[in-house]
Amino acid sequence: MREPNRETSRAVAVLERAWAHYGGLDAWRAIRTIRLVPDHVSGAVPSLKGAGRTFPIPSAFEVAPAERLVRFLSYPDDRHVGIFQNGLVRIQRTEDARVVAEDRFHRDSFRGLAKYRRWAPLDALYFFGYALLHYHSLPFSLADARLVRATTARTGANRLDALEFELPPDVHTHCSRQTFYFDDTGRLVRHDYHAEIVGWWAHGAHFWRRQVSVNGFPIAMERHVTLRIGRTAWPPVALHVTFRAAEIERD
Repeated sequence: MREPNRETSRAVAVLERAWAHYGGLDAWRAIRTIRLVPDHVSGAVPSLKGAGRTFPIPSAFEVAPAERLVRFLSYPDDRHVGIFQNGLVRIQRTEDARVVAEDRFHRDSFRGLAKYRRWAPLDALYFFGYALLHYHSLPFSLADARLVRATTARTGANRLDALEFELPPDVHTHCSRQTFYFDDTGRLVRHDYHAEIVGWWAHGAHFWRRQVSVNGFPIAMERHVTLRIGRTAWPPVALHVTFRAAEIERD
């Protein structure tokens, strides 16, 4: 965060309201696992990258925020599990944990024209792994980010607080600078970013929908990402994901 000034003080107030809305920092730190069961995945990104053809959709995701770890169950088949851990990706056998594929620096493989390839299982594991970990660490992880600016925006008749942050370099995510939109209750309703490993065109406006309380922690059961130019969201759908079930295990 910046040195205290009016803009920083405003951002701190927004974040404190958001942390309270999402159950509080101590409660979030006590989360051991967030389990998500996907229902529907569609949009330009999964279609172009080969969902259902060159990589499958897992039967479930298990997000462990404190460990910076995500497990993809039944991935890429029912005999294996996919692991994302702070940038490392690997696929191992379920029965004996034998590693069959691993890459500790997988983001490097998306440099240059290579980012436009169809995704193999390790590629999708990296993208969806870091995305799920980042989303389910918000808004608490923003305490470690640098505030760039605090402004306001409107969605219809609703006024939103828009906070742009530069994220720490050790955080695996879409890009270093992202903007987060909160309503007056502290609910995160929109999230803007550039999915760099997808391509130059992948500037998205990500809407957090159908947020339901699961063991005291709001979970977005629908994630809708459209293409974006500046702050304007446009109709083409980059990604649409719904979950049919969510569970949280605490310490």
